[in-house]
Amino acid sequence: MTMTTSGLFADGAVVRTTGSAVVYGAGGVGHEVFRVLREAGIRVQCVLDRRARPGDMHADVPLHSLESCPMDRHDRANVPVVIGIFNRSVDVPTVAQQLRAAGFAKIVSFVDLHAEFGEALGDRFWLTGRDVIDRHRADISRAESVLADVRSVTVYRSLIALRECGEYGSGLRPSIDDVQYLPSDVPGWLARTPVRFVDCGAYRGDTLEELLAAGVDIAASAHFEPDIENFVALVSLLRAQRAASSTAALAWPCAVSDRTQLVPFGHGGDEASRISAAASGTVAAVALDDVLVGWQPTFVKMDIEGSEIEALIGARTLIGADRPSLAICVYHRPDHLWRIPLLVSSWPELSGYRYYLRAHAFDGFDTVLYANPSEVLS
Repeated sequence: MTMTTSGLFADGAVVRTTGSAVVYGAGGVGHEVFRVLREAGIRVQCVLDRRARPGDMHADVPLHSLESCPMDRHDRANVPVVIGIFNRSVDVPTVAQQLRAAGFAKIVSFVDLHAEFGEALGDRFWLTGRDVIDRHRADISRAESVLADVRSVTVYRSLIALRECGEYGSGLRPSIDDVQYLPSDVPGWLARTPVRFVDCGAYRGDTLEELLAAGVDIAASAHFEPDIENFVALVSLLRAQRAASSTAALAWPCAVSDRTQLVPFGHGGDEASRISAAASGTVAAVALDDVLVGWQPTFVKMDIEGSEIEALIGARTLIGADRPSLAICVYHRPDHLWRIPLLVSSWPELSGYRYYLRAHAFDGFDTVLYANPSEVLS
């Protein structure tokens, strides 16, 4: 059911006011919430988690399932419950409705808690201080005007509202009919076949597998994956695909950036391996303009943990010359939601492109800007 959440969540400040709380979620984010609340002098009465078993403890407080929580009606009505969940897989408003049905009246989302304890919790993907919206209001408005359809605008405004005031609007619920990078309602998407596919942030080849499973005719693919463990798995997949078809595939154990250089890189992060100034390792980063000269891609995807702007700059010649369809993730950094549309739409060589925004997961994750050239629309 599509809904907004006006009145469903309490402000994060209620946790400080009450002086005690319950944490829902015993995973990584829940653990961080627990730590931050305790450091702020707030008593955590218990932790709730659907995997809890009788007698379980979280640190030194009881761990219960929602069904087995022993709190009485009075405490459920007055003690805030903080939802310590922030990931692509969980529909937070649905969790809040389940808590409310169980008698909990003061429910605080992680997004609202972050607004109150942001310094202690730190920036996470798109989530940062709410003042960033006010500071970039003009750019936010300009980027909205770039979007080509009503659904894109609805998604965009819902994402801005979530960041600005914690409102889970109608555009945030992903469509069950859409597969990431295969939107069902973007006009002319991947209409030029056979596809020549550039996969930046290839991980273990999951996007290639999805394209092939959907029957996309792929003439050739070029894959960039800097994490060595992921790269080994990617190469294994490409070999298996090569044995089953005649599709040509290239693979580089490299990051993608604005120029070719060595960069600090955090290996071993599974999907979240990334370029980071704090990382102890290094990896080669390449500009697509340096390594794919004359390659003539028809589809470029970028899911590279916050390096999308640099990678676009390093591919401007390639993109401008060949005008491929683009699928660029815009959720890894707080300002990418508006900076990336403004960047690519400002390039004269991309005149005639149309831009679409789709959210493929919960909590603003897996949000992709799809850009299609006029050539596929005629």
